[in-house]
Amino acid sequence: MTPAVVNGVVFAVSGGAPRSSHAVLYAFDGANGKELWNGGATIATSTPPNGGVSTGNSQIYVAGADGYIYAFGFPMEH
Repeated sequence: MTPAVVNGVVFAVSGGAPRSSHAVLYAFDGANGKELWNGGATIATSTPPNGGVSTGNSQIYVAGADGYIYAFGFPMEH
């Protein structure tokens, strides 16, 4: 999947293998590549091959192969 960049933070998803593992959302510092956060097993399924990462309204959205859209919040600078 193509990563999304918001306020210098790169959000990327490892898709997981179908029916065998969970997808994981990661947040990386865009300047140095250091992992800032990961969602662990929050996403209960792999991601579909044509899925993606979307952003909007201080949220990161990830489509799961189970038909759910997983939403993760992030703070916005004002």
